[in-house]
Amino acid sequence: MPRDLAALAKENADDSMPELTKSPDKIEGRSGPMDAEDEMPQGSLFSQMAQKNDKRDELHPYTQTLSPSDLESCVRLEEEAFPPNERATREKFQYRLKHCGPLSLGIFTSHDPSNTSNTIPTASTATPVYSGAPARKAVLLGHIIATKTTNPTVTDADMAIPSPDSPDPNVGHKEHGRTICIHSLAVLPQYHHHGLGGTLLKAYLQRLEQQAVGDRVALISHEGLIPFYEKFGFRSLGRSKAEFAGGGWWDMVRELKQEDEDEDEGEDEVVGEEVVEEVEVVDEDDGVSALS
Repeated sequence: MPRDLAALAKENADDSMPELTKSPDKIEGRSGPMDAEDEMPQGSLFSQMAQKNDKRDELHPYTQTLSPSDLESCVRLEEEAFPPNERATREKFQYRLKHCGPLSLGIFTSHDPSNTSNTIPTASTATPVYSGAPARKAVLLGHIIATKTTNPTVTDADMAIPSPDSPDPNVGHKEHGRTICIHSLAVLPQYHHHGLGGTLLKAYLQRLEQQAVGDRVALISHEGLIPFYEKFGFRSLGRSKAEFAGGGWWDMVRELKQEDEDEDEGEDEVVGEEVVEEVEVVDEDDGVSALS
């Protein structure tokens, strides 16, 4: 859930967005739409927007499939984003990244941890961007964690994981399911209002439709975040029966459009064994929601 729902509602819908970096090794400086000498009234709307864009441009965010190697970063991000009763446990992250990691997506930035001017909570758990620049790390800023289910909406059984001592086939990930359950959409609080949540969700939905891995996406949401998800095609089905974290959730579902398999536009670029996706940044608020 967002730390500040009021701020979420006030996000400027006309705010422009930076492009995403196509590949993590292409991190170069770029000039903004105005020179440093250009004058703007201090505190004006244009000045505030320019400062916000400068912060986003410095990130050069890119999306990439998550794997078990991202476990510690996902756990740390979850701790930063959610109160204790709404966090996924380490065991749930281990299970989901191991059994259905390709269904999960992260939004990263290339960062040098030695730069103490900008301390990112997940920097200490980050891995090198590539072997040619070991000092630069792929730092996780936000993630979507998901599994599959045979149910049309998310249930408590879908949010549970089987026990190693007593595996239960009725709980957890179901590979043959056609409903994608989003268990967590989270962005580090210090990067809220940078458009990262909306960018990540849009990239994720496009990816699912291109790969035709399911028929629909389902999640549970706080009532205050329903308008955020509706902007991305989700519809509210009313109160959820899920009792996670005391209940009070709303069922949200979005049907997936199946794209032509022969369509080349927007295909993923395979980099080694990782998938790095170039997506258009959207100017939506950073809604975060967890199912755990």
